[in-house]
Amino acid sequence: MGIFDFFKKKNNSQESVSTPVQEVEMPEEKVAEEVVETIPEIPSQPIEEPKVNSEYEKIRIYNDYIVYSIALQLRGEYTPLAAFEKENGQVEGFVYMVTEDAYALPPQQAVEKMEEKFEKELQEGKIKSYMILYHSQFDNDGNHNPAAQEGEFKAISLSYHFEGADKAKTGLPYIFENQNITYKGFAEFSHEENNEIMNHQLIDGKEYFTNTEGIAAPETTNEAGIIVRKSNVHNLINTWSGVFGHENFKTKDYASYLTNVLMQSSVPDQGEENKNKTEFEDVKFKTIFTEELSTIIPEVKTDYTLDFETRSVREWENALNLQAIIAGPARNTFGVWFFATDYAENRNRYLTQPHLNVNISGIVFILDVHTNTDLPDGTKMSEDFTTYVPSQDLPNYACFDFIATLVDFKETELLEEGSIKGYILKLKLITHEEREDFFTIDAFINKENMRLETLTKGMKVTGALQLQGKIAE
Repeated sequence: MGIFDFFKKKNNSQESVSTPVQEVEMPEEKVAEEVVETIPEIPSQPIEEPKVNSEYEKIRIYNDYIVYSIALQLRGEYTPLAAFEKENGQVEGFVYMVTEDAYALPPQQAVEKMEEKFEKELQEGKIKSYMILYHSQFDNDGNHNPAAQEGEFKAISLSYHFEGADKAKTGLPYIFENQNITYKGFAEFSHEENNEIMNHQLIDGKEYFTNTEGIAAPETTNEAGIIVRKSNVHNLINTWSGVFGHENFKTKDYASYLTNVLMQSSVPDQGEENKNKTEFEDVKFKTIFTEELSTIIPEVKTDYTLDFETRSVREWENALNLQAIIAGPARNTFGVWFFATDYAENRNRYLTQPHLNVNISGIVFILDVHTNTDLPDGTKMSEDFTTYVPSQDLPNYACFDFIATLVDFKETELLEEGSIKGYILKLKLITHEEREDFFTIDAFINKENMRLETLTKGMKVTGALQLQGKIAE
């Protein structure tokens, strides 16, 4: 399969998008009143051969990658791609790969690096041509600047250069309509040429991107000895899905709901009314307003405190470095990663004061009964065995898979009408002989995300959660 593996379990049919061809209405012919008896012979005209579009004939060798870009967009991926023609005429793909699930090159930077790379290889005679494909602001207006934010995505731009010719650009404009994408076609190409591109078939199982280059996240160590890493792909979608329920979150427009709550919270005169939408018994929807960023974060209330040492901070560049994952040892023994709900207001303290007291809580994404008492190697676990390990599915999100003892629980509700039903669980994640609450946290679970029907104090449970925290007051 290819890098993106999106043709797995699919047939070979592609989206067929025809380009509308403008029809010119011919004026109605008037019937002559006089009848002409003799009609002079008109010499037959030779049939004109269809004109060959030399530009299309050149770039058609890259049809695989044009269709690949379209297919990626249809599944919600907007990664810049490239392809190049080798001296033997073979065409291969190229893409920048993220070396960890945390950082991707911004589109502008990716396009610039690709162009620099392939221009050098073209001048050195290593390749005959190349094409870079990326999403842009192009709307048949010559503006091929890469799209970076909502409202700018208007076309797939093709930037290409063939040996012995000038650099050139063209674009495939598209529009979003009712959650669908309509492609308008390349203006320079005929109806038939556009259809040839759109009906082009990709081969299931073929590896289209055999050339990759890894991208590492930027990293520095500051004066306090804290490692500061950057991320630009993280978001809170999984966090909110844990709050509202995974299936519920898919079918209802909670994004608009949260946006409205955020906007209403920015109006000072509506304090009490807004509080009913953001402040609940055990959870609060924390609104953050700065000159650079306005956002809303779910925060599970707790008075549980840990002494903690910050070793590393992963700042989210896509949130203007005002959200972050904090990592380090707690109680001088076990490692903890948590999403800092107060990072926007306490960023300086996190970066300059390694030793902190922090409140730690969690949001459980999935919960089930733990019944297996054997480790994979056959070793028997004790009845009081508990553990937590970094999630393989959601790395770098402060997410953990766990086996815990359910110390206590209580029902709770969210939203004005109490439509979100859940529990606050007291989960013992580390069993300690001398201290019962050595690492025992409060965590919210939406009932929809539970695979068990009945909770019992003292039972063993397993699942996945995201840890969150803030500096204790």
